[in-house]
Amino acid sequence: MTKRLFVLFGLMICAGAVAAEPLVDGDVEAGKTRSAQCAACHGPQGNMESAQFPKLAGQGAPYIYEQLKLFKSGERQNAIMAGQAAGLSDEDMKNLAVYYAAQQTRPGAADVSTAPAGAILYHAGDAENGVPACSGCHGPSGLGNEAAKFPRLSGQSPQYIATQLKAYRSGDRSGYRNATIMNGVAENLSDDDIQALASYVAGLGPATGDKKGGGHGALMQHAGGPAGAAAGQAMTGGDAESEASPEDVEASEQQSQDADAAAKQEAGAAAGDEAASTDDGADDKEADAGEDDGAASEANDNAQ
Repeated sequence: MTKRLFVLFGLMICAGAVAAEPLVDGDVEAGKTRSAQCAACHGPQGNMESAQFPKLAGQGAPYIYEQLKLFKSGERQNAIMAGQAAGLSDEDMKNLAVYYAAQQTRPGAADVSTAPAGAILYHAGDAENGVPACSGCHGPSGLGNEAAKFPRLSGQSPQYIATQLKAYRSGDRSGYRNATIMNGVAENLSDDDIQALASYVAGLGPATGDKKGGGHGALMQHAGGPAGAAAGQAMTGGDAESEASPEDVEASEQQSQDADAAAKQEAGAAAGDEAASTDDGADDKEADAGEDDGAASEANDNAQ
């Protein structure tokens, strides 16, 4: 299979993998009570900042429910989670899933030195190296696809994302359907690619206080390391109850559109830059020729 066909195949899988089964039916309040044992690793309301443990706040309920079942069955290997999931009933897992899905994700922060390269990979992929665009499965704003059990990446810890991409690449994380998709995607990612992607998705954030973003995803809304994260948190009020003002929504929506356009332009720049470079070279030559003709004419006039 050629690299181009691999990219198209990967996108077809993502587009057609939406499950027909209903979303998770659980009890948020019961999940809140059960989550007390999860807080040590995942933080209050699922907003732990850790390279080892993921944020769960705002994550799709079907994804959380599926991963808990995989931990319990042993299909996904993790010593800590195997022990935690062993005592959970199916109802417990559903309740936890809907509880964390109902929480507000606190924004992360992108590193502006690496995130632009991640933006290109995320939105356009790398056809030459057989890497499909991440946005095909995880959405342009990284909010995931709940029905297909594709996770939300927006605002996730960049260290955790990088660790998981490397685990997919090495095959340490494998053995179930969506992991198989990711094994194929990650096998062609370099360490630099992984760091760039991890940084970029950390800075993705919904444009409103609504965790679903109201359909308005702000791309690289939060940048510049911890200070950027603090600023982003301040913008959303830093808690699960806050909502952005209409002015913030409009500004973030515009930022989203601008960033989307920039990513698409930069992603297609390879051929365009080459053509532009050729045209610029021709223009420069014409300009130089014009200057030479002008100089020659002036010298001739002076001689006369």
